[in-house]
Amino acid sequence: MFHITNEGTIILHTQIEMMNSKLSFTLIAWLITALLVLLIMLPIYSQIGLDFPFYFENIIFIIIFATFTRWIFMMKFHWFSHNTKVKAVLVFAVIPLILLVVDSLWDFQRFMDEDGIYSIMDALPASRQSGLAQYIKTEMTLFWAGAFISSILLPLRMIASIWTQRHRGRV
Repeated sequence: MFHITNEGTIILHTQIEMMNSKLSFTLIAWLITALLVLLIMLPIYSQIGLDFPFYFENIIFIIIFATFTRWIFMMKFHWFSHNTKVKAVLVFAVIPLILLVVDSLWDFQRFMDEDGIYSIMDALPASRQSGLAQYIKTEMTLFWAGAFISSILLPLRMIASIWTQRHRGRV
């Protein structure tokens, strides 16, 4: 796309190149998120296997936390940075995710209270159980809190981005 500036110079600005760089950034970010999920879940899977009942919830917490945090702080590098419709949808799409996150935490807490984390570690020696139990509690709590907080902040960031785009012309 060509356009002439006030100085009369011609600027070549290809939106395709900019979109390709934003899609590349998004792809790299998803690969990093997948690697993060793998690295965090590997200690649990390698020692407990499929007996851990919260793989899905845990992975969702990690993905929500990593993705929403990236969208909050690196908005201008994403493919939807200038698309107000996508941002408006994200404002309201987060509501069911917040409910899912809170419900999942209650399920995990109920499991901890009723069955206990040690109930899924029968095959492990006692010396490794306490360390793994502490790891599971800590990382579940960390990523739950991160997912919850970023789920609350994301709509605020999207609203601020829409306002800034409309009134100041930038993301």
